[in-house]
Amino acid sequence: MKRILVVLGVGLFLTALGCQQRTESESKPVDEATQAASTTPTIPERPTDAELYAFKLYHHAVYMETTARQAGGTNKLLHTTELPTEGTDPVVTPALDHLYTKAILDLSAGPVVVELPKVEKDRYFSIQIADQGHYTIYDEIHPVGAYAFVRKGKDMEVPEGATVIESPGDYPHLFIRVQVKNPADMPNIPPIQQGIKLTAASSNPALVIENPIQFTLDTYDVYPQNQKYVKSAVYFGEVDYKRVSEYIGVVAPKFSVSGNTGMFGPIDSDEPHSNDPEYRAAAMVGHLGFPIHHAYYAPYFTNCNNEVLIGDKTEVFTFPYEPEGVELFWSITRYSALTRNTLPGKNDIFNAYNTEPDASGNVTITFSVENPKDGTYWMPVNAGEPYYFVARYYKPNLENLPQKPCN
Repeated sequence: MKRILVVLGVGLFLTALGCQQRTESESKPVDEATQAASTTPTIPERPTDAELYAFKLYHHAVYMETTARQAGGTNKLLHTTELPTEGTDPVVTPALDHLYTKAILDLSAGPVVVELPKVEKDRYFSIQIADQGHYTIYDEIHPVGAYAFVRKGKDMEVPEGATVIESPGDYPHLFIRVQVKNPADMPNIPPIQQGIKLTAASSNPALVIENPIQFTLDTYDVYPQNQKYVKSAVYFGEVDYKRVSEYIGVVAPKFSVSGNTGMFGPIDSDEPHSNDPEYRAAAMVGHLGFPIHHAYYAPYFTNCNNEVLIGDKTEVFTFPYEPEGVELFWSITRYSALTRNTLPGKNDIFNAYNTEPDASGNVTITFSVENPKDGTYWMPVNAGEPYYFVARYYKPNLENLPQKPCN
C-alpha cells in the first residue's frame, strides 16, 4: 500500500490575549488570487459518516504500519533522539518540546509489559495509549512502574502490582513523551528513554496492512455505535482518503472554537462531540493528540479578522507568560500549512524556557518574513506560504480554559 501524508489546509482560531494585523504599508502585498483562495474556499460535498469514520481508521492504520517499520517490528520501542522537525516523524503537527518513545504493541500472542522509570516532577513525562479507532484509552502524567497491556476478553497473566490496561484491539499504540526544556537540555533525555523497558512474548518484524478498514475489523472490537459505519466502508481506499482530506481541510474552521475538545478522548468521554464523526476526522490534523484534561490545544490558522495566515502579512499576537489555570507549561509552535510540519532552518517554538515576560507579564510574538527588531519575539514565516500555529497548555483548568481574544 502506498504511504501517503495528505496536506490539509485548515483554518482555525488560536486562543491568545490579543492579536494585531500590521497595515498594508508595513507588509508585502498579497495578490488578489491568493487573497481570494485564502478567504473563500469552495466547500466540497460532505462525506458520509461512514467515510469520516473510515478516514481516521485509514490514517491511523497507515501510521501504525509506518511506525512499526521504523521501529523494526511490533513490540519494539522507537526512541526519537532529535526533535520531530521538517517531517522527520510520521506524527503531523508535532510538539517541539518533547522527545518521543513509541511502539505498536502486539497483544495477539499475549500481554505486553512496559516498565517506566521515575522522572523528577519538574520535567513533564507522560504516557498515552490510543486504540485502533484513535480513541485515547489511557493517559497519565508522571507514570512510574510496570504497566501491563492485555487484550480485552482474553485471559492473560500479568505481573503482580502492575497497572493493567485493557485494549479492545490487538494493536494499541504506546506514546511516551519526555519534555525537552531547551537545546542544552537534550542530553538529559536519552538516559530517561533508556530506562523504559518493554517485555513481550513475541514480536513481528513487520506490520503489513493491505486493507486498513478490513484490518481494523479483523483485529479490533469496533465500538457498537460505530460498527455499521465501519462495515459499510470496508473498501475505503487512498482516493477516498484524499477526497475526505480535502473536505476536512475546508470545513475545519468550525471546530476552532472548542480546540481539541472531543477529538482525542475516549468514545464515552464527558467532552462534547466525543464521537462526532467530523470532529474525530478533523483530529487527524493533529493525529495522536491528548484529551483536553491532559492538554488543551488552541490551533490558529487565521488572524482576528478571520483571514488565513499568509507569510506576506505581518501578524502580532500577545500571550500571557503565566496563563491562568495552566498547572504545568505552555508552548507556541508554528507550522507550514502546506506540509503540516516545521520550516527548515527556522525557529519554530516559543515557551517559558526561551522567553521572558514584559512589564505587563506578557509575551508578544511577531510572525513575519523579516525580523521586526522591535523588541518582540520573532517567529519567521515564508513569503507567500500559508502557515498556522498551535498554543498548547498542559494540565489546564477545565473550568477556566484560555479564552479567544477576538469576541
